[in-house]
Amino acid sequence: MEFQFIDGANIDDSARKQIRSSVMKGRNTGKKRPRREPIRPAKPRVLLPNVAGSNRREQDGHGSSQAQTPVSRILATVGNDLTVVRYPKPLEPQMQRVIRQFMSMASTIIYPKELCLDVQESHSIWFEYFQSDEAFFHCLLAMAQAYTDWAQGGQGESIKVMRYLSETYRCINQKLKLEGTPDDPTVAVVMSMTMHNNLLRAPGGAKVHLNALQRMVELRGGLTSFSGIFLIHKICRTDIEFSLQSGAIPRFYRDKFPYDMVRSSQIWMNASCKAFLTATNAHIYNIDIQSIFRDISCASTYMNSMRGTNQRLEPLMFQEILIAMGYRLMRVCPLDGARNLSPADDACQLALLAMVSTMLLRKGISKLTYPSLAGLFRDSIAKIADDPTADNGFLLWLLFLAGVSIFDVKDDAWLLLRIQNIITSMGLRSLDDTKTVLENYPWITYFHDEPALELWDIATKF
Repeated sequence: MEFQFIDGANIDDSARKQIRSSVMKGRNTGKKRPRREPIRPAKPRVLLPNVAGSNRREQDGHGSSQAQTPVSRILATVGNDLTVVRYPKPLEPQMQRVIRQFMSMASTIIYPKELCLDVQESHSIWFEYFQSDEAFFHCLLAMAQAYTDWAQGGQGESIKVMRYLSETYRCINQKLKLEGTPDDPTVAVVMSMTMHNNLLRAPGGAKVHLNALQRMVELRGGLTSFSGIFLIHKICRTDIEFSLQSGAIPRFYRDKFPYDMVRSSQIWMNASCKAFLTATNAHIYNIDIQSIFRDISCASTYMNSMRGTNQRLEPLMFQEILIAMGYRLMRVCPLDGARNLSPADDACQLALLAMVSTMLLRKGISKLTYPSLAGLFRDSIAKIADDPTADNGFLLWLLFLAGVSIFDVKDDAWLLLRIQNIITSMGLRSLDDTKTVLENYPWITYFHDEPALELWDIATKF
């Protein structure tokens, strides 16, 4: 028997491939090879895991610094938390940019970087709502688009904003039909809608949403039943803003003024005594107003002392100062109630409320209108100006605070004339001389110095 052997030395690559293919036929017939996929851990739902831990700070003798965690180190490398947003629905790159710009702007206004430490927890909460709740998703798109339209000179609500709002209302109505008690994202949406109408100077729409917000908070058992401090602060700020614009009595109340923080400072005793003497010289005798005047004077001195240093205020403490100040002032004498205060007490209360307006939504935002507060404040200033026994320093503070807060000085000749007269009578030759007097009263450099410079230039050239 003769054997035939295949000579593999003289074949090309194509023939060799055909031989191997033929040999393997039959061996793999009917066999299925299971496909193995690598096991990957499920992606976290929250945008920034462990972000709460990344905000712990260590105090030292020269200020405070933020402890670095793996998340915070990554964020520091790529930019910030806004650069890694995961969107629950497809969004065009332009809209993604709008969202990032809006969130960055909102954070800067609420927690001024020059005054406050960075707060990443706030971002993580709103992003969690943004990713998990459809109503909040559409609501945030509406807010962001409205801000962009305003920044570009738009008036009113654009078609895009109306479309997002329509989707927001649809989702809210569906959720309310299913929910026995509104959850945090639902409350946050209604709060945001109220704030949106406040910014649009639409008190009618704001009142409707604030009524709904009040009812939801009541269903939850009041503000104290909420565990999220950031949401509580936003609700209170929205409530105060609406009351300032409309003159209505606030719906809620919160007073957690951080006495432990302010009184622990070395400046407390001197600032407290100075505030008492200043209030007495200005004929401010109402006990409640004196107390508020002292507290905000000490807080202002505390915040001004941090200027030019590495120290920053805890952001939640800043919010508590603002909220306590607003609610306590309105409890003394509501704007739409009877004005049974003395002229000096009346003017001081209104001036401090005007100061609250500069701390709410004003840094980087055009002046909002406060018709009720503005009318009362103008009348109270006139009474002090016409009183020959009134303290000139007190009148100067009233006039400058009015100009940097709720009045458009370019259109208010009465204010500019009174500023000219008081500057002349006191012999003040520069803004620095004027600031020396103003800083005896509640005056926060970050909020008030820049508009005061503009006011000085306009008044001295009027």
